[in-house]
Amino acid sequence: MKRSRAREFFLNSLALLRSAALIFAFLYAGKWLKIGFCIPVSGSIIGLLLLFFTLAIGITKLEHILPTGKLLLQYLVLFFVPVGVGLLSYIDLLSQHWLAIVVSSVASTVIVLIVIGWLFQRLSR
Repeated sequence: MKRSRAREFFLNSLALLRSAALIFAFLYAGKWLKIGFCIPVSGSIIGLLLLFFTLAIGITKLEHILPTGKLLLQYLVLFFVPVGVGLLSYIDLLSQHWLAIVVSSVASTVIVLIVIGWLFQRLSR
């Protein structure tokens, strides 16, 4: 019984390491492409697009990304804590311009929803 648990833990750990290595490989491939071709887009965005296209084409299997992906999504909320704490240091600036911030946030959200809805209707025909 103990051996099967240890084996399962070992295999899960290997799957997690493999998926993390694959995600980091795409990240660093994107950074390399940015530097190598002087692309004015963040290397992490390029790596994300590379990962998306290889998943869409079928080169990369979703099962290979899933262990680390599930773990990152499970703790996604924790990635926003430093941003929230950083915003507190600009509380004076935020209190002066709160109306512009709220209006621009609501307007951009509405615009994105309208464009995505229109695009979905157009592509689903």
